[in-house]
Parts: sequence; structure tokens; C-alpha cells
Amino acid sequence: MDWARIQACVTGTVDQELLARNEYLAAENRIMKVRLKGRLRLSDAERGALGEIGHRLGRKVLADVATVARPDRFTCSRTDP
Repeated sequence: MDWARIQACVTGTVDQELLARNEYLAAENRIMKVRLKGRLRLSDAERGALGEIGHRLGRKVLADVATVARPDRFTCSRTDP
């Protein structure tokens, strides 16, 4: 077995695990949001942390995964490219 094939197997396994983790966290977030009553207020630091990650994801992906904060609230305020 050559190194490229080994790397592909390991990468595929890691990718599947990350997908499963993300799916779990997304489901958990949906459940938590339903159970929380009222508006969830985020601090500036929390909005900043979500904004940094959201910026890396991009608007289209972020629109699919963002459940707590509205993406337009923290992505459009960024001034750097």
C-alpha cells in the first residue's frame, strides 16, 4: 500500500468523524434553541468569536448552520477583506 492511499484512508476517516461531530452539534444546537425561551443575548466577545468562524465559512454555508445569531448581524460589520 502506498502512502497516498494510506493518507486518503486516514483523511476519509477523519472527514467522516468531523461530519458526524458537526451533525451532532447542529442537532444539539437546534434542540437547545427550542428549549430556550426568549431571545439569547450574546456578548461582544461571543459575537466576535462567531463572526470570525462565520467569516471563514462564508455566507452561504453560514446561512445553513447559524441557529443562534443572525449571520448578517456579525458578518457585515467586518471591515477587513
